[in-house]
Amino acid sequence: MHTISLLFAALALILISSGMPDAAPLPRQTSWEELAPEPDKPIEDPLAHLDPYIAAEIYLIASAVRQKDSGLLSEVSPEYETALETKYRLEKRGVEVDNILFRLEAVESEIRQLESTFVDKLDGQFVKIPGYALPLEFDGVAVQEFLLVPYVGACIHVPPPPQNQMVFVKLSEPYVVESLFAPVWITGRITVKSQRRILPVSDGKIPVTAGYTIEGAKVEAYVE
Repeated sequence: MHTISLLFAALALILISSGMPDAAPLPRQTSWEELAPEPDKPIEDPLAHLDPYIAAEIYLIASAVRQKDSGLLSEVSPEYETALETKYRLEKRGVEVDNILFRLEAVESEIRQLESTFVDKLDGQFVKIPGYALPLEFDGVAVQEFLLVPYVGACIHVPPPPQNQMVFVKLSEPYVVESLFAPVWITGRITVKSQRRILPVSDGKIPVTAGYTIEGAKVEAYVE
């Protein structure tokens, strides 16, 4: 009996040394929060200390100023004139509107910078991530490529998510997207690679940029 045990042990060593195929690697379940870098310090909301009604008016003023600077409004546009009247009224109450607008623009600029920054350590990792599929191409009723987004209705009913909150997915084989509102799991090797695509939406097409890419991906219905 001892001799038989030694023979089995020797056979196991031979099989191991001869290069038996390793078990398939398990993907690391990844959240969308991991795709966005953490800020160096907390971002303070310059409107947090204000009365909610005043904060809302500041937002309206900021929006009108932004639209005027971009050429969407003129100095005589009713929306811009209303914003100036609101600004004057708030300043008469002692609200430092210009100072708040300056701080608000600084915060929004910092947020935009974060939204276009990626987590390099994710590059090349084998991951599994949930999300919602927005098809880019159709093969009959199946898709070969799509954008993976973190919440339902992204790009369709609301503005596109930040670049670091979209993943361009190219599947290993076509998949039937039964509903834009049904979540899926995507498994594959993720790379920090931007992909600019044209996304069909209900009222036309819009350009979007995904900051991450998963090629040769596998897709399955979402099950917790």
